[in-house]
Amino acid sequence: MKRVIYIAAFLVTTTLSAVAITTAHDPIDELNTNPEYVELQEREKTLVAKEDSVSMIMNDVRSKFRIYADSLGNEGLTPTPEEFSAFSDRILELEQQIFDIRTMRGDIIARINELEQEWVLAQMNAPIEEEPAREEIVEEPVELPLYRNLVDNHCIKDVLLAEDYAELREAQREDAEMDSLVNKYMATYDRMNSVAESYRTVDNEADAEVLFAQFATLKADAEAQAEKIESRWNHILDTKYYAYGYLLERDRHYDLLDSSSAEFADMRRECSREAGCYATDALMHYALGRPTLRDFEYDFARTMGLEEAADSIATLQREPREVNYRLEPLNLERRLFIDFQPIAIGRTNFYKDTNPIPDLKVYERGTIYRILLGEFRNKQPMTLFKGVQPLYITRNEEGNYLYYAGGFSSRREADDAQLFLKEKGFKSPEICRWQNGAVVNITVVESENDGSVDIPVSGTRYMIKIATESLSEELRAIIAAEAPRQSISKEAGGFTLGTFDSRDEVEILVSLLGENTTDQIEIIEIEINE
Repeated sequence: MKRVIYIAAFLVTTTLSAVAITTAHDPIDELNTNPEYVELQEREKTLVAKEDSVSMIMNDVRSKFRIYADSLGNEGLTPTPEEFSAFSDRILELEQQIFDIRTMRGDIIARINELEQEWVLAQMNAPIEEEPAREEIVEEPVELPLYRNLVDNHCIKDVLLAEDYAELREAQREDAEMDSLVNKYMATYDRMNSVAESYRTVDNEADAEVLFAQFATLKADAEAQAEKIESRWNHILDTKYYAYGYLLERDRHYDLLDSSSAEFADMRRECSREAGCYATDALMHYALGRPTLRDFEYDFARTMGLEEAADSIATLQREPREVNYRLEPLNLERRLFIDFQPIAIGRTNFYKDTNPIPDLKVYERGTIYRILLGEFRNKQPMTLFKGVQPLYITRNEEGNYLYYAGGFSSRREADDAQLFLKEKGFKSPEICRWQNGAVVNITVVESENDGSVDIPVSGTRYMIKIATESLSEELRAIIAAEAPRQSISKEAGGFTLGTFDSRDEVEILVSLLGENTTDQIEIIEIEINE
């Protein structure tokens, strides 16, 4: 009880401490007269500080728990399930706080970007002021106004077909929204990363299942957001390149057409080289394509004599927004929470009326071996099992009681346990294997098949391939000691060993073999459908 009180105490007593962090980019000074803009900037700074504070608390909780667990380990103890649950609940609570903060920040940043974009567009849309007329006025031809917003200029909208120009304006509008789409994806990715980290460290299966479901939902959201980014950006790029290219060709600006074509080809080649390397190709396409498009728009504006639009684009080029597209792909492999336990024999019976033998747990995923001690029509007294623990009980279809001992990850461990029980006076302990919930009595099957090593069952099996022309005596000795029932075959390119039903058993054996050879060792998966 003192341990539970201690861990609850340090989880509750952690307090927030604000740490100031600057925003991602400098605000536009001209917008400081806008009350909404100023308020949003302050709210964003406050949320950044709050997020950092909560992150510090979460790191502190994890550090204290590790210290506590290590101190128990020095005494041969481990934290109780109640302590693990308290720790897990606190971490989940803090992570939810961080996610909520990031969601609010994303909304605020999106609104800040909208206000900034509106201001930029307003500046672009303002016609250039002409110099005051002189007293001596000479009538001159009327010149069309020039606009800082490239697509508003008459040399574009008066030349393109109505439907093409409408498409270009739509692409311009979508271009202004791209930063908001990217920010939403990054917030989702950060949440995925946080949930994945918690899933890999949580010690409770129920909490792990909740986190696994959360990750799956977030991953689906991220994929949908990435698809939207890809679709929008492809539309923007294709529409603008077509429209500006058409106008350049019409006016015979072939030099710019050739150079821009080469630059876009280089960009696409770079995208091809990096395809599939990161969390999403959509973000990479946008990050690499945006500067190429901006350069093209700048050169187009200069070539068409639209100096004011060129200056506006140059301003955007001088303040680039870096997009970190090199994000590690995030995937979760479902963890197996299988309770493997060796067999021990106590001086007295561990199980009593007040501590009955627990029911046998059947795992839906994974592989586990147990030793069947006997099948009986009625429940048996505890003394029959000579102090063996752990024990498990279940009933078959005939209503008989089956008593099992231990839990092992490999056949080799089960063989050792069977021999140990025989030495302790158990006449016929039998090895049983559960694979993805299906049980096979290995001892019975092998006796019926003249001692054959194993039987195929539906699911994944494993073989080990060693790329060598000659199998050394050291390797043969390791195989004989660790996998005596497995056959060795000579094939083209080397030797094959097995098959195995447990991935864990294979990886242990591969590690032992790798310590004694420089030959390439490969694990081969085989799908078996009975």
